[in-house]
Amino acid sequence: MNPARAKTLHGIAVPLAALVLLAAGGALLHVPSQRAAARELAAGLSRPVEWGGQRDAFTRRLSFLTLGGLRSLTAELMTADATDAWMRQDWPRAQRRWEQITTLAPQRANYWMRAARDMARNAVSHTLSRQDLEPPQQAALAAAYLERGERFLLDGASANPENPLIYLELAGFYENPARRPRFAKAAEAYQRALELGAPAMYRRWVFYNLSRVRGREAEALELGRELFADPASRTPTLRCLLFVLQNRLNLPQEQRLSVEQIFGSEQKARRDLALFAKNDLRFPVTGVADYLRQ
Repeated sequence: MNPARAKTLHGIAVPLAALVLLAAGGALLHVPSQRAAARELAAGLSRPVEWGGQRDAFTRRLSFLTLGGLRSLTAELMTADATDAWMRQDWPRAQRRWEQITTLAPQRANYWMRAARDMARNAVSHTLSRQDLEPPQQAALAAAYLERGERFLLDGASANPENPLIYLELAGFYENPARRPRFAKAAEAYQRALELGAPAMYRRWVFYNLSRVRGREAEALELGRELFADPASRTPTLRCLLFVLQNRLNLPQEQRLSVEQIFGSEQKARRDLALFAKNDLRFPVTGVADYLRQ
């Protein structure tokens, strides 16, 4: 960008054309409200978005741009300030901006996903590293940011019910072992994404999550066997989980796939299961230690 054609807003470069719009908006905000309302009605434009107590100097300056078709531009300008808040680790401001951005452009699934990552990943990580907070304060604040991140994704899914990407993001949120994982919800989100056209490989992720839900082992095993029928789906994790699920369900020997069928040989089985036994993803390991001791 040409320095002569750009200025900064909260330390972020903004195109000169956008600043001209901002200046025009700031000047027109002082027009008496009755005249502004009449002009809106005459032009067939919508009223500016009202943010209630969230309005500050920055949002007041952008308020005029929310008239008519300029909401997308306003939302995009606000992402610069959200980025600035991230760089300064000002998470209350980042949260406020993302709430405003997603209000302005609810059909932009990417905004909801970025908002969730900012809260559930960046804000949580920074909060847990803060030395000025006592551990109980850290935990409470991190939990609040984590909850806000989840809410962004749920609201985003409600606003974009046919978008598979936001369901994949929600599934990734729920299956993360570091974030109070809810594997059944992760499986449901992956399944919904598949129904909306997500790549078929995510059936494996449905299986991976179901295998970690107590009481759904039989369902997981059935899906796992379907996937195993396709050689392209035979990942080491899938092979190991088939072995484990057969043990968890105490299947009779005649109903089981043999070690040779699953892994190809006992040597490969021992290699894969030895690595799988050390997994930190909360996959079950029933029967693995006993097999390796034989």
